[in-house]
Amino acid sequence: MGIYQLIHLNVVRPLGQFSTEREEAKYFFSQLPTIFADAGRDEGPRWHNHGIRLADGSYLDLPEIFNLRTEGDQNPHIMTMAGWEDAKAMHRFAYRMRSHADGMKQLRHWVDRSEGATMVMFWAERSKRVGLEEAWDRLQKLRSDGPTPEAFSLQQRFDAPDSGCSEAA
Repeated sequence: MGIYQLIHLNVVRPLGQFSTEREEAKYFFSQLPTIFADAGRDEGPRWHNHGIRLADGSYLDLPEIFNLRTEGDQNPHIMTMAGWEDAKAMHRFAYRMRSHADGMKQLRHWVDRSEGATMVMFWAERSKRVGLEEAWDRLQKLRSDGPTPEAFSLQQRFDAPDSGCSEAA
């Protein structure tokens, strides 16, 4: 076990008019208790954090989203961030845990991908608690510069700085 943890940030920006009364939003929020419970039982995620980034750059806690009514570029970015042992643990949970994988398939038509990448990964020291704003900045770096050791994707990732290896695909 190294001194680094793998951080991932996943951002969902809904298409169309956003309200928690929309069927997609109802489905998304109804699935969260199951996914959070699965995450609590899984050995992969070390911690997870969630938040809402508004169009003006301010943040809300997840429960505050229920009062929002927005549309288009004013829609919120729904953010999920977690710390992991490694990419295998993150991949196993995201793509093999049935509750999470089924939810991703069900909602893929609801996600605005016009801004570029919706997920970023990076390494941070285990003792550091990464905030949503720092992770958001890493996503912007991935979008502008492509994959680098500071901000990368699942498809083109980099080993932890203490691993002694270079790039791992």
